[in-house]
Amino acid sequence: MAASLDDLTAMTVFARVVEANSFSGAAARLGISKSAVSTRITALERRLGVRLLQRTTRRLSVTHEGARLYERCAHLLSVADEAADLLGNVGSIPEGTVRVSAPVGLALHPLASLLEKFSERYPRVQVELSVSDRQVDMLAEGFDVALRLHPRPAERSLSLIERRLGTEKPLICGAPAYFARHPPPQSPHDLAHHNCLRMMRSRDWHFRTEEGPVIVPVSGTLLVDNIAVLREATLEGLGLARLPRSLLEEDLREGRLLTVLDAYAADTLVITLAYRQRKHLPRRVHVFIDFMTEHFRKLFRGG
Repeated sequence: MAASLDDLTAMTVFARVVEANSFSGAAARLGISKSAVSTRITALERRLGVRLLQRTTRRLSVTHEGARLYERCAHLLSVADEAADLLGNVGSIPEGTVRVSAPVGLALHPLASLLEKFSERYPRVQVELSVSDRQVDMLAEGFDVALRLHPRPAERSLSLIERRLGTEKPLICGAPAYFARHPPPQSPHDLAHHNCLRMMRSRDWHFRTEEGPVIVPVSGTLLVDNIAVLREATLEGLGLARLPRSLLEEDLREGRLLTVLDAYAADTLVITLAYRQRKHLPRRVHVFIDFMTEHFRKLFRGG
């Protein structure tokens, strides 16, 4: 079955719906009405004879057939973006949208302040930022760039390029109110007697001692999937937490949080910037990657 021009347009609309996970989000991105999006999707499903999306008043999900089609559509749109960029003037002013994913800690600092500087330099580039502490699937979710924090160097991927930007040191900290009720731990093993607040994916805390690496299982009354919430709970005196130094600088300076176990250097986190493996990157993506690489490496002494 040969695809018509209408089919290609509908496939573009379908891909944007999947990426936005909503009809209204896709409509806003495409600059058309929500009803026009719905009409295109319905026509495409009728033309292909399959259900691509499961739609209820509260939820939108992609069917198995829809997921297979999206993989092809995303590839076609990527090729189209590259072709359009090649046809443009290499020296032209970068413009368009860059879709970025970042963990909460990096989004709060330093990304928020760097985005202001980036916008001043490239005012015609719009950054669409998704903030989440989960590791996104860049290809399936349509992201151009993903900033990541790894407990160790990332595994190599054939579909992605990952630049090392620097390292971040996690610190064990608590509020003065917590230490007023509980004596500070003197060694990593003392954490067994403390309320340790943690991220859902972090069951153990790692330390380095004179005898070698030590892995300490920790437990507590709070598990979260958002590092900003974890920081707030720590500030309230609920317990101890393991948080990135860059997120804590002001809290430590103002005495709102105190660190413990500083003599037991914890494993560092690796900051990376990932982007899709392409022969030709759109200019807007290229300048974003170069800008963030330069500034992150200055701040975190990495690379």
